[in-house]
Parts: sequence; structure tokens; C-alpha cells
Amino acid sequence: MTYIPTVPYIPPPETSMEARELAKELEDVILEFQKKRPRTSDADVRQAVSIVRARRGIGGARQRTAVLLIAVLTGLIVALTMGFLLLRMGG
Repeated sequence: MTYIPTVPYIPPPETSMEARELAKELEDVILEFQKKRPRTSDADVRQAVSIVRARRGIGGARQRTAVLLIAVLTGLIVALTMGFLLLRMGG
């Protein structure tokens, strides 16, 4: 008999009214821009949103900074632990 694991349903987080209004305005701006410039692709839209996210500090750079900080701290802890152990073994 084959076992198929079930994944519990996790409802999406509720969006605020402001988020819904902003999404509608963004959608309208994108559609109007695409009417003026019909050669605008979905990739262009995704790229533009990525640029805005980077400029506003949403995700991207902040996440990389956090990951870098965690990596540096982890390396420092490992180095200090190894140094302590080597000193204890040698002394």
C-alpha cells in the first residue's frame, strides 16, 4: 500500500485594505503603461517591480545583509570554539 502524506491547508494571510488598494493602483498603472507601450512584456514588469523593491529596501538587500551577518557570526563562533579547544588541548 502506498502512503501519500497530506499537507494541511494553511489559509493565505489576510490582506489589508491599503494593500488591496495599492495593488489595484499598480495594476492600473501597469495596464496603462502597456497600452502606451504594447511591446512591454511580463518580464519587463517583473524587472520593474524588482527595481522598485531594491530601491525601497524591500527584501533583497536587507535579506542579504541579514544572511551575511548570520554567516559572519557563525564563523566567528566556530573560530573561537576551535581556538579554545586547541588551547585546552595544547596546555
